[in-house]
Amino acid sequence: MNKKTLIFDASVIAENLTAGSGRSGIYFVAYNILKQLIKSEQFDVALFCEKLCNEDFCVFVEKEFGKNIKIYFGNKYAVKLKKLSDLNQKLRKSHHNILKLLLNIFVRKPLYFAGLIHKLLKCDVFISPLRVVSKQIKAKQKYIILYDAIPLLFPQYYPEMRLKKYWFYDLIRYIKSKPKCKYFAISENTKSDFIRLLNINHDNITVIPLAASDNFYQEKNDMKIEKVREKYCIPDDKKYVFSLCTLEPRKNLIRVVKTFVEFIKKNKIDDLVFVLGGAHWNDFIGKLESEITDFGEYKDKVLRAGYIADEDLAALYSGATFFVYTSEYEGFGLPPLEAMKCGCPVITSNNSSLPEVVDNAGQMIDWDSDEQHITAYEKYYFDEKYRDKMATEGLKHSKQFSWEKTLDIMIDTINNDF
Repeated sequence: MNKKTLIFDASVIAENLTAGSGRSGIYFVAYNILKQLIKSEQFDVALFCEKLCNEDFCVFVEKEFGKNIKIYFGNKYAVKLKKLSDLNQKLRKSHHNILKLLLNIFVRKPLYFAGLIHKLLKCDVFISPLRVVSKQIKAKQKYIILYDAIPLLFPQYYPEMRLKKYWFYDLIRYIKSKPKCKYFAISENTKSDFIRLLNINHDNITVIPLAASDNFYQEKNDMKIEKVREKYCIPDDKKYVFSLCTLEPRKNLIRVVKTFVEFIKKNKIDDLVFVLGGAHWNDFIGKLESEITDFGEYKDKVLRAGYIADEDLAALYSGATFFVYTSEYEGFGLPPLEAMKCGCPVITSNNSSLPEVVDNAGQMIDWDSDEQHITAYEKYYFDEKYRDKMATEGLKHSKQFSWEKTLDIMIDTINNDF
């Protein structure tokens, strides 16, 4: 069987080589899908990186995926065009129409055509895990992975959309101008949103449920759990509730911690703390810290752990009494799946994609109900048998998700499209 040539846009991986707070779930999705594609016998895989040659990225690819992976970098014309596009946006805001016209006629158009003549990368299949398809690519079939339509549904959280500088703005324009492009959506809910909001043909979107990475597992070694607790300053004489997400308004964290304090006040609980893990939005963290300070004598019951290293997550999930993730809206919701895979009982919202991820293997509540938050906390804290039962249900349910299954769906879709 002849392998199909496939180019994968690895730009989002190249931009986040160093483990740290800048890495998002999208990085891990791109990494795990690429890993499965390279293992597959169906494709001859090469990588594309929009920026010019990055030696660190080449070393990373060789270490993670092998020596024989070909890497294409954006040519100098494409890089210059991107810079000129940014300049064009500034000129548009300042109404320099004549200068903009001259720029288009004498600089941008010649550079664009020079880039096309210089090099078009040809392949059977092109997959982008985030951004629009580069003009350097000529593929028989192109796919973009869609995560969520949150910037359209909650524009108040994304002021950069109004400035037309956000990558999602480019994606919207691309979708509207390329009706034949195909897409992979990470949940049925995400598929439904994009069809409804951007009028994408139903047949052009295939749902590919995500999975938790291999480094999530039920850690049973108490010494490892204690060591990680010590690293993140969790008192050794306290049990803890865990939450992991980017600290931003949509994650509902002010309600989550406020109701936690009300719960321990109401029940006179002194052996439990709440651990918040994850990087933060700068314009939100002040509000959250102010809220925690207002808890007075209870403010020390809410601990900010900050960025959690990948290698520590399994132990932190496994050691928690339960996990809370009651977002206002999600495109998929990987953290609850990670928690279930580590044997940690979960509380999540009953909205958007989260029922697809958790189903009946966790407590699902209204994101905006204080009363339901407190009741859910009480149910897990006071009922050990129920807590153990839901931990077991979560472990069982998490096995329905795997990156191998994700890739099988992608391969079937690609083969059907040829």
